Amino acid sequence: MSDDPYVYPGTSILKNRFGLTSAVDLDRVERLQTANRSLEPIPRGSFDLVHLRAIHRHLFQDIYDWAGELRTVEISKGSQQFQFRQYIQTGMADVHRRLVRMRFLKGLPALAFAEQAAIIIGDVNYIHPFREGNDRTQLQYLKQLTDQAGHRLNLAQIEGRWCVAASQSSHSADCRPTADAIAEAMKNATERR
Repeated sequence: MSDDPYVYPGTSILKNRFGLTSAVDLDRVERLQTANRSLEPIPRGSFDLVHLRAIHRHLFQDIYDWAGELRTVEISKGSQQFQFRQYIQTGMADVHRRLVRMRFLKGLPALAFAEQAAIIIGDVNYIHPFREGNDRTQLQYLKQLTDQAGHRLNLAQIEGRWCVAASQSSHSADCRPTADAIAEAMKNATERR
């Protein structure tokens, strides 16, 4: 990505407020800063693009000048291309419209909730609105969606394996791995009450 305006010239390191030019150091600081921000109240909203941007801005405000801003470049992971940037707003508008139609998944039993939430999160993951930090933003979005629907979610249970499953399911019709991860994290949250 030599023409990527988000990185320091000649590197793949994202420009950051700390001036870090080591991927290891940036990852460490990013994880620490976002973990600290996640302990604070996360912005609430109506599960639309404005809401998602507010969550991202909150989590990454200490690290990136562009926290909460939509990406201006195309991105991919391996052979998987994410939503073209000109369709980010349209894609999130569709996600929001479906959530409204489904009453934000309220009243669904746990397994049905996990299945529907997996589809939603798969779509949000495919849209990938931000240059970096999509997974952690989606986790908070999912946590709030779960809470609003009357369920509980153990984020620590889902964090490690959900990102890969969500990414893969966003590029295929199989949302089962994501649904399974969500259902297990909900079950563990309920058992810990």
